[in-house]
Amino acid sequence: MTSGSTTADAAVAAEPGPPPLSRNREYNVLWTANMVSQLGAQGTLIAYPLLVLGLGGSAFEASLAEFAIAGSRALSALPSGALADRVSRKTLMLVSEFGRAVALGLLALLVAVGHAPLAAIVVVAVVEGVCTSLFGTADQALLPSVVPSSQLADAVTRNTARYYLATIVGPGIGGFLYGVQRLLPFVAQAVTSAIAFVTLLFLRLPAPAPAPASSPEDKGEGRGKGEGGDADRTEGALQAMASGLRWLRGNPAVRATVLFGTAFNLVFSGLLIAVVVMAQQDGRSGAEVGAIGALVGAGGVSGALAAGRLRRSLSPFTALMVLTWATAVLVPLLAVVPTGWPAGLVLGAAAFLAPTATALVAGHQMMVTPDEMRGRLAGLIGVSMGAGAALGPLLCGLLLETVHAVPTVLSCAAAFLLIALGVAVTPAVRAFPALPDNR
Repeated sequence: MTSGSTTADAAVAAEPGPPPLSRNREYNVLWTANMVSQLGAQGTLIAYPLLVLGLGGSAFEASLAEFAIAGSRALSALPSGALADRVSRKTLMLVSEFGRAVALGLLALLVAVGHAPLAAIVVVAVVEGVCTSLFGTADQALLPSVVPSSQLADAVTRNTARYYLATIVGPGIGGFLYGVQRLLPFVAQAVTSAIAFVTLLFLRLPAPAPAPASSPEDKGEGRGKGEGGDADRTEGALQAMASGLRWLRGNPAVRATVLFGTAFNLVFSGLLIAVVVMAQQDGRSGAEVGAIGALVGAGGVSGALAAGRLRRSLSPFTALMVLTWATAVLVPLLAVVPTGWPAGLVLGAAAFLAPTATALVAGHQMMVTPDEMRGRLAGLIGVSMGAGAALGPLLCGLLLETVHAVPTVLSCAAAFLLIALGVAVTPAVRAFPALPDNR
């Protein structure tokens, strides 16, 4: 028996592990398409408020474009998630990139002919928000289909680095292009969306496997990954969204981290737009405004490079505590440092801490979510995060209009302090499980 056991153990040990992410073709196709798409989106993140302000709009009107993107993304996230569990996720991503390319191309045309009213800008922003929701939910639901569970945390970290890398390059390019010609950032996003569309055509996903006979409790198990399952299509859209809500309600740790992530995203996104508007009002150039986003991105990429080591030495609770408390301490500095790149340094320092917490939390969320529910979970997270991203710029825009810069910054600092206190006293967050490779 001992000899047989030893032979079996040796056979298991001899089995090759999964290839590294650098040699995972489908993951790299997915990563590249998303990177190109986000690069264009980060350029227009700066260009939207600059365009509205350049056309004579107020700070509040400048925040409306960001609100339109984030608000439409939030409202469409839940149905997008249900849709991602019912139809081809790859097709959803292709449709979203095609829609973005057309919408941004039309906006560039309106700017070129000198007739780009606020209403038209907002409509294009809404289309972009809906397309972003479709793309994001499908992308997140697809990730566990192309990456082994043992590499999910690393994949999430690389995806986080991808986002921050786009924030380094995108805003700087967007600010520069806007300074050359107002329409160029929107032309650039239309082009990058078209490139992402072509890239996704090369994505190969596992073929759906036939569903075996099963009990109602096991319904959905055994289906092919990545494209949703036939059983999900028997649900109506409202039933699918309701089942996603029930699943989230039954998972306290996931629910708590989604809520705190939403609150953090609300304040940080609002603060970022407030800093951009403050720099614009102080007469900073488009390149200087773009440097703010670039420095935030630099902090995030640096944090992603360090996250591999940090997430193996920190528990999820500790990582969240470090992120929220450090941000609460850093943000008041924005009330005293000059607008422009010094403010970007402060925000970049806070962004450095985000990838580690994101990898630990999102990796666990993906591991515990069955494939047939991943689109719905992504949609639910998109709703909450999108709501935060929509309300944050709007609220900070209103604060800037009424109480001006310093009280706005201090209000954001107080909000981060409340979030940090909430993380510290919430049992579900304190007991949040570590990933297997973090033990």
